[in-house]
Amino acid sequence: MSYAYLDKEGILHLHPEKRIAAQNGKYVETNLEYDESGFPIVEEQGVIYYANEGTAYVKGNKAKGQSIAVPNVLKQLADQLK
Repeated sequence: MSYAYLDKEGILHLHPEKRIAAQNGKYVETNLEYDESGFPIVEEQGVIYYANEGTAYVKGNKAKGQSIAVPNVLKQLADQLK
C-alpha cells in the first residue's frame, strides 16, 4: 500500500507514509509499487509521469529519459489527484 500525490511541478510520486503524501495536498491510496525514488513502477520500470503535460519517461526524466506512452493506470491515478 502506498499513497500517490502530485508535487508542485505536477510529477506523480508514491510514498508509503500517508502523512508525507498529505503534506503535498491531495493524495490517494494505491496498490502500485514504487522505485527507490518514489516513482511508480509499471511493467518493471520506474516511470516519471508529468501529469500536467501528459508525458511519461523511463530511464530518466524528460531531459534524459526515454519517452513512452502514458500507462492508463497512471492517467487514472493522476485524474483522481487533480
